[in-house]
Amino acid sequence: MVVLNKALILCTTLLLIGSCELINPPPAPTSEPPVLRGTDFSQLPKIEQEGFLFYNQDSTMIDPLLLLKDRGINCIRLKVWNNPTGDGSLNELIPLVQRIKNHQLMLMLTLHYSNTWADPGQQLIPSQWSNLSHEVLLDSVYDFTRHVTELLKPDYVQIGNEINHGLMHPAGLRNGNGNFQRLLQAGVSAVKSVDTSITTLIHYAGYDNAQVFFQTIDTIDFDAAGLSYYPRWHGKNLTELEAACFDLQDDLGRPVFLLETSYPFTLDWADWTNNHIGSINQILDDFPPTRNGQAAFISAMRQISDSLGTGLVYWGGELVPYMGPQSQDGSPYENQALFNFNGVELPVISALGN
Repeated sequence: MVVLNKALILCTTLLLIGSCELINPPPAPTSEPPVLRGTDFSQLPKIEQEGFLFYNQDSTMIDPLLLLKDRGINCIRLKVWNNPTGDGSLNELIPLVQRIKNHQLMLMLTLHYSNTWADPGQQLIPSQWSNLSHEVLLDSVYDFTRHVTELLKPDYVQIGNEINHGLMHPAGLRNGNGNFQRLLQAGVSAVKSVDTSITTLIHYAGYDNAQVFFQTIDTIDFDAAGLSYYPRWHGKNLTELEAACFDLQDDLGRPVFLLETSYPFTLDWADWTNNHIGSINQILDDFPPTRNGQAAFISAMRQISDSLGTGLVYWGGELVPYMGPQSQDGSPYENQALFNFNGVELPVISALGN
């Protein structure tokens, strides 16, 4: 009888312990989000349609997305335009996004809210939205953003692209009347209505006056700030850039990512399209326009983004001279791509990814 009682007590104790484990399980291990190592690769469908091929360092033909993954790149950034078909449209993006997800790469979307490129010098409202009242435009931004987010399931979403002076001009001019902020909030709210874990970013070109810009939108519940940095347009002092990033991160209480940068591996050209960088005066003295100079520049940029604990995105990584040597409307970034003029990977890919 005593033995039986002891056995019952032991069984009861074990059951209680088991029950406690079920009711109060140990906390799941937490992990910091990965440092983002990405590149914009938006024009890949157009480039592949022209028959341009990509190769690894052994000159073996390869899917460029697979190569990027193998070299440590973990995120692909894609532009989204308000077009029903063709460049930047959902019809073009859906199969490309599927490829990206098949390679287990993260996805960042840049919503331009335009039918074409948007940047500090050009923010053209989509033609189909040009005559809408402000309230209907807010609804349109919300519905479009929610639809794109639901369909493509990104990890990061930029609400606008380099919106220093606003977006969707003239409706979203940054002029103090509050419409700019309301449009941004409509986009952020739409993303979060789909999935609160998606990181929403607001993107500013350069770092001069960035703190003032972000102070004007501090009431918007976006997750992170993003900056572009190109030596030609934004200054030639990486120490200043780093200090500005940390100051902004402290001021905002939000992460600061470097969302766009690029650098030449040569000042030569492969077609008759004018390149954005063609002179030694447009780049940094410490980093020559060579294969190794390009890689060293990105390593220096990686040091900044890694110290911030956020991430770096290369721009124009795929913009090789895909239209042929006589093209006058081909790639203006052919000498800043992640691949040489023949489509062979450059050392900068490993500098970016590893």
